[in-house]
Amino acid sequence: MRVVMLIPLLAVLLSLGACSKSEPLSCDGTYQPIALIQGKSDQSPLLGQQVVTRGVVIASVYPDSPLPGLMLQSLNADADPLTSEGLFIQLAEPGEYQQGELLLLQGTVAEINDLTSLTDLSHISRCASGQQLSSTVVSLPLSEELNMEALEGMWVHFPQDLIVTDSYQLGRYGELILADQRLIVPTEIKLPGTEANQYDQQQQRRMLVLDDGRWQENPEPTPYPPRGLTANNSLRLGDTVRGVSGFLFQDERGYRLIPTSTPEFISTNPRPAAPLPKHPADLRVAVFNVLNFFTGHGQAEPFPTRRGARTPADLARQQAKLISALSTMDADIIGLLELENNGYGSGSAIATLVAALNNVVAEPYAIVETAETPGTDAIKVALIYRPSAISEAGGAATQTAAPFTRLNRAPVAQTFQHLASGNKLTVAVNHFKSKGSCPRNDSPQYELQADQNDGQACWNAARVEASKALTQWLATNPTGTSSAHQLIMGDLNAYRMEDPVRALEQAGWQYLHDPQHSGFSYAFRGRSGSLDHALASPELAGYLHTIEHWSINAAEPVLLDYSSRYKSAEAQQRLYGATPYRSSDHDPVIVTFRFQ
Repeated sequence: MRVVMLIPLLAVLLSLGACSKSEPLSCDGTYQPIALIQGKSDQSPLLGQQVVTRGVVIASVYPDSPLPGLMLQSLNADADPLTSEGLFIQLAEPGEYQQGELLLLQGTVAEINDLTSLTDLSHISRCASGQQLSSTVVSLPLSEELNMEALEGMWVHFPQDLIVTDSYQLGRYGELILADQRLIVPTEIKLPGTEANQYDQQQQRRMLVLDDGRWQENPEPTPYPPRGLTANNSLRLGDTVRGVSGFLFQDERGYRLIPTSTPEFISTNPRPAAPLPKHPADLRVAVFNVLNFFTGHGQAEPFPTRRGARTPADLARQQAKLISALSTMDADIIGLLELENNGYGSGSAIATLVAALNNVVAEPYAIVETAETPGTDAIKVALIYRPSAISEAGGAATQTAAPFTRLNRAPVAQTFQHLASGNKLTVAVNHFKSKGSCPRNDSPQYELQADQNDGQACWNAARVEASKALTQWLATNPTGTSSAHQLIMGDLNAYRMEDPVRALEQAGWQYLHDPQHSGFSYAFRGRSGSLDHALASPELAGYLHTIEHWSINAAEPVLLDYSSRYKSAEAQQRLYGATPYRSSDHDPVIVTFRFQ
């Protein structure tokens, strides 16, 4: 519990005056309370002034870093919860002082990366030792009247169970983002604009960055989970963290909790096994973003590839993970995204992947080849299928006219006949323009394609244009074989409630989902949502049996992927497994239709 004690009025009045340089410094003398130095705003009201203050050491901070120091907290807190009782003391040798020591210090108030600090110390006195402080109890979401600034530098404790909602920086900086619940991308469930932005602001109050307290890139061993991260001992989004306590630090990356004790990690979102079993008479279609699978075939120097593996060894590791995932889906048709656009011949990305896949499956796959190259982008989409269950019933088609000349990748479509039921099905696989690499403000596209601050990020207009053009193209029967059963799948780079997805629905496509088990295909900056979708013609939608996002990637730490970059030889062995888990950054979407 936070210790709150009213300071006698006379002492407060005396402390407000600057200490005279001629007045001898004494542990029993006047001083400015830490709360007064912190104030109620983001910046100290005493910035640049020399002050005398007093507090108890709660921890050393980054003793081997460019910013070593101590965290100090008031022995006696004031009655105002909006003024922090913690202060960073910049000190070259923080190890000389122990937790629980009461110090009197004189120095200059500064803001270091927005962290209220005391620098240029001219005096330190040890006043007492063994002082007992209690942590301040805080719960997420923060109450409306409270913010992180009011807790800056303080020793805090979260009594509730917290949920891992992001692990992207775990391997690089030893960080996790925790929250009181799994956080969802606002535009996954809210309309873009005011509704989504308000939801985003609410979520900001639910998040907490848990730092490992080391000023070190690529820490080894990885700090979380405490028993050690390995290929077989993951830390997944949705897992629980219990007993989180530490001091709240701030640097150029924002607020972060440096733990004073090791929290407990509990696996509450275990890895899923294989997808749901498929009846032999069912038709299963999947789509999978294979994370820049590049072989380098056709380049003068194959490695590093333009976007994918940097070495032949990394390519082998990437391929093994992808084959483990693809072979387990039991899909009759698979749409592939982010393949190197280097043809269909031997050595190409798609031929290499399918040859490796056919080495391990009982029912081999064949490649759908388009007469025209699917666009000029470095990556392409493609279709593969099992001739034992499906036959090609049309001419494979791609659309390279605007808006698929640039930005959006060229779609690929083919009509298939399902051998068990005799039904024909046209599948179109797609990959719309990403939300990143925003246009420069001096470019002609800027006004239309820039981030409109409505939650949909950049290039939303380009994605909407692609949605409309895709519907128009499919209406022309591009495969030359008509079918009322049509399916759009792929990475639309838009979440469920965003304009590109709703444009397809407005055109008559039915969004396929399981209302009992809504899943996610992607995670970004602490939120989870679906960029990968399946939409069907009304005639096909009626035959939907199951749809699932097979949660093998988005919930897993990126540190477990195939790449050897930033990893020691030992870490490469410990963190890698030829399993489906973290074979990509997107989860596959798997749709099963039952025609009988």
